[in-house]
Amino acid sequence: MSPASVGLAPAREKKQSPRRHGRWLFLLAVSALISIAVLHWQRRPTSRHSGFGAISQVEVTHDGLAKSNVLSNGSNLYVTESVGGRHVISQIAVRGGARSTFVTSFPNIQALDISPDRLALLATPVQSGRAENEFWKVPLDGGTAQRIPGVVGRDAALAPDGKHLVFLKGSALYVSQSDGAQAHEVAALAGSPFAPRFSPDGQRIRFSMGDISQNSTSLWEVKSDGSNRHVLLPNWNNPPAECCGSWTVDGHYYIFQVNQSNPTNITTLWALPETRGEGGKPAAPIQLTTGPVSFGNAWPDPSNSKTLWALGVKAVGEVVKYDARSPHVIPLLSGISATDLDFSGNGQSVAYVTVPDGSLWRSRIDGSDRKQLTFSPERAALPRWSPDGKKIAYVAVQTGRPYNIFLVSSEGGKPQRLLGESRSQIDANWSPDGSQVMFGYVHAAEGISIKILDLKSHRLSNVPGSDGLFSPRWSPDGRYIAALSPDFTKLMLFDFRSQRWSEWLTEPAGAFSYPVWSSDSKFLYFDDLVTDEESIRRVKVGQSHPQRVFVLNGIDRYPGPFGLWSGRMPDGSWVFVRDRSTQEVYRLDLELP
Repeated sequence: MSPASVGLAPAREKKQSPRRHGRWLFLLAVSALISIAVLHWQRRPTSRHSGFGAISQVEVTHDGLAKSNVLSNGSNLYVTESVGGRHVISQIAVRGGARSTFVTSFPNIQALDISPDRLALLATPVQSGRAENEFWKVPLDGGTAQRIPGVVGRDAALAPDGKHLVFLKGSALYVSQSDGAQAHEVAALAGSPFAPRFSPDGQRIRFSMGDISQNSTSLWEVKSDGSNRHVLLPNWNNPPAECCGSWTVDGHYYIFQVNQSNPTNITTLWALPETRGEGGKPAAPIQLTTGPVSFGNAWPDPSNSKTLWALGVKAVGEVVKYDARSPHVIPLLSGISATDLDFSGNGQSVAYVTVPDGSLWRSRIDGSDRKQLTFSPERAALPRWSPDGKKIAYVAVQTGRPYNIFLVSSEGGKPQRLLGESRSQIDANWSPDGSQVMFGYVHAAEGISIKILDLKSHRLSNVPGSDGLFSPRWSPDGRYIAALSPDFTKLMLFDFRSQRWSEWLTEPAGAFSYPVWSSDSKFLYFDDLVTDEESIRRVKVGQSHPQRVFVLNGIDRYPGPFGLWSGRMPDGSWVFVRDRSTQEVYRLDLELP
């Protein structure tokens, strides 16, 4: 899901909460690839085998720290965590749970793999702003770390013989000797590969592929010499939603994860048998977990083929009202887990999207008089109340289909599609009298512009001069439209009286997050995620110098389907979503055929 549609862009590095990116890393697999909150799961006949799965789930850690992976050498767990704004590796004894920080010479480091002899970690120093980094072998006994010379990339893994290394550079898969020698390209890939692993015999490499245009991930396999490249589970999910696998120690099963949204949004673990079924057909995957905890980044125990270590997340987004004068926060919605709020014009009701299931609801501000308006498998985003409070426009999301704007009665009923198109619509805006709906398109779509649909005549018109612009915001008085330029850096202003656009403000890419007009149409507010300290700023119509309203302090924000949501209540108060998710290491004991 593209953050660009709500005024977000790939941002330059800035100071961030250490929990912000790490918490969901294992669910995303690679955080820049895809938002799992919109992956649509269509279950196939190859579903869970009765009597098999995870027979116990034991929570091992209880620290609340953001984690990106878990590895094990049989005696200890090595967990990459975010502490004080940097990545560290924690060592946790499998028996007894004794915990310590695994000391290295690197201030910011990510563990990727464990050597086959279980004596060293394969790790990469994390360097801000770099997509590719060095690889190092770090002895578990505290010896001196050694760089693998001449090799840089990402997402590396060692072969079972310990003599070879697989890694990624750009969109290509590479193999080298474990000392970095003879590095060569194995496969040039059309997509975004991640999470490569050698098979137990070292003859094959399995990896995940992300397709941003379809919000999907799939598992692929290729021989170590680059031949016989193919998708691993063709037509199993439509669209595919599986990724990130590893083999059990006996080599009998390949454990991977699936992002699903039916009946709720979770990530589940599955086991693919290496044996063949009747007639030599590939065996069916076996479902291991069903929720309510989302599991990912599974690491089969190297000493026991029936034990997995995995990260488990219980997603919770707490809506809070922010008082910049204190500063302190006041919880809203009586403990409801939600994001993407919009408030009715009279300030008495609110529409929101629940976390983690993605359903659209409306209620009173205090959370009473709740009404569910949409249901699985559809996921809702970015609701907008009509001026009379009778309808709500929202974006409906299902993987493999373009995003469409729907209208639904605030009292419930069947939602109605605004306009069927092959391009993904987003950012619905109501005209002040409620007779028209303006919208834009996802930034990556071709031929984008800003459209206005008259609800009575069904006439669709193009806002003059809006080609290439996105993330539109219609001023409450109906005179102006604010939108962003294709390079994310320019805030543009359209005046209906003059029928012309003007360049209003230029800022670094990523500064214009969730723009919102003031009720008097004199100011446009925006959440600045990249310029110095995270802050709410505003710019006045007719001026080109923004003002800082306040610096946002003390909130670990929940990463929703379109990034870090923020909003403004009718009385001018600001609302954010605080991340209350729990993410811990679990031990899963399995029953497998």
